[in-house]
Amino acid sequence: MKYIPNTDNEKKGMLKEIGVSSFNELIRDIPENIRLNRALSIPGPFDEEEIREQVHMIAGKNVDFFSFKPLIGAGAYRHSIPEVVKAIVSREEFYTSYTPYQPEISQGNLQSMFELQTHLARLTGMDVVVPSLYDGASAVAEAVLMAVRITHKNRTIVSSLVHPHYREVIATYTKPHNIEIVELPFDKGCTDFSNLKNLLNSDTAAVVVQSPNFFGGIENIAAIASEIHNSDALLIQSIAESISLGLLNAPADMGVDIVAGESQSFGMDLNFGGPYNGFLATKTRFLRQLPGRIAGETVDRDGKRAFVMTMRAREQDIKREKAISNICSNHALNIVAANVYLSLLGKNGLYEVALLNTKAAHYLKEKLAETNNFEIFEYPFFNEFIVKSKMDIDEVKDRLFKRSFVPPLCVNKFYKKCENYLLFNVTEIFKREELDEIVKILEVSR
Repeated sequence: MKYIPNTDNEKKGMLKEIGVSSFNELIRDIPENIRLNRALSIPGPFDEEEIREQVHMIAGKNVDFFSFKPLIGAGAYRHSIPEVVKAIVSREEFYTSYTPYQPEISQGNLQSMFELQTHLARLTGMDVVVPSLYDGASAVAEAVLMAVRITHKNRTIVSSLVHPHYREVIATYTKPHNIEIVELPFDKGCTDFSNLKNLLNSDTAAVVVQSPNFFGGIENIAAIASEIHNSDALLIQSIAESISLGLLNAPADMGVDIVAGESQSFGMDLNFGGPYNGFLATKTRFLRQLPGRIAGETVDRDGKRAFVMTMRAREQDIKREKAISNICSNHALNIVAANVYLSLLGKNGLYEVALLNTKAAHYLKEKLAETNNFEIFEYPFFNEFIVKSKMDIDEVKDRLFKRSFVPPLCVNKFYKKCENYLLFNVTEIFKREELDEIVKILEVSR
């Protein structure tokens, strides 16, 4: 904890240097109605040791995902992270870097970026990858804008089982462009594509489908790809849980044109919502419509292997009127984490982790069905699934919290018609005994 207080004399000196007489004069441009016009109730003063104790006491009120194992996912997943990942990203040369503005002198970062691009290209089956955007939500929104630029159309069909937060970001990104958004409904745990053919028209730029979707459902993307392409629209697949790429068919093999993913599951801890790392993958012919930057491999004047930053379409790198995106972040540390994680596991290791996820989730679902306290929905899923609780939701949450489990997500928060629906997430961190304990906690009605 680093905290250096300022004395009253030091504050006066700073205000004088700025050229104002008081703090209120300094903030005079901030509207009165949004200022905090009351004194904060802050105890003290404390010495350094007392402050440290106070901060630790407050931090101790947080529920951590090691003392409490999470049954909640919904776009943020706790996976087992090898210690070597943490050891490498803690090294100073990686830990202190962010966006390299003279990238060619940052060969280690560029190599890591290049290697992650390679991993993601193999997993998605795509030709080119931008490995670093803000997060999965902004990646999907950028994919929609990309499809609009490619097709010169202004209508997009989005599955209602794309993550609700992702859909909010899509709406925010597309509003200034007057892009029409049409939502597809869902049936049980998957998107209802029965009316897709009628919704597709000559103005449709793209169809956005998340798989695994927000309910964990594995969508039949291959079945709708030809129909979408026949209307000259593009197919965008959103992936919030990228561990699924170790087990499910590669998007390119199912006819997907653009993949917009979130790589948090690849070696990144849950840190109060971030920072995460989005990626975009697509076909070579759409290369120049990708936002962000790509690392390329070449040789230097001595013939040695070297890495360079290429295809830089950001407003920071080229004339603003030629830029196709204002994405300016390079989550270098998260790129390193994802690269180390995937390099350690390899193809077979990632497959085994993905298989553990889906087996554990299906095991819990089957056991919950035996309790008769939950209505079960039959649909293909990866490591998340929905059930309808016959028990009071607050009772479910209370029982699990008391036994050191973070309860599943209440789906009603995002889908108002889904009263008493719970979204369970199970990853490889759960032992079978713990899954059996969860079932015992929830099997007996009071």
